[in-house]
Amino acid sequence: MALGLDHRLATYGSLAPGQENHHILNGVDGVWIEGTVGGTLVQMGWGADLGYPAIILDETNERVNVWILESAALPDHWQRLDAFEGEQYDRVTTVADTALGGLPVSIYALRTR
Repeated sequence: MALGLDHRLATYGSLAPGQENHHILNGVDGVWIEGTVGGTLVQMGWGADLGYPAIILDETNERVNVWILESAALPDHWQRLDAFEGEQYDRVTTVADTALGGLPVSIYALRTR
């Protein structure tokens, strides 16, 4: 089975490997891929007080390092992950640059509306 957008989560903060909330992804087996996305990190959102800025995606030349979890099980966890991130973040899509090329990913970005 080929994995696509619904099977990829780009993490840049507390959910990333080795970070404070990585345990939230326990039970979501998959592979981790390093990459970057276009965006700006800002000291806003609930994670800012814990040292984890939020991302605002944009088309500037600035790149943010991300870890991408690719997992066949991820669709079963979106509802739980959406609840964890809360109302300050939207799950949106973007393309991450990786050694494998551009990969469509979901990412939690700061809600700006």
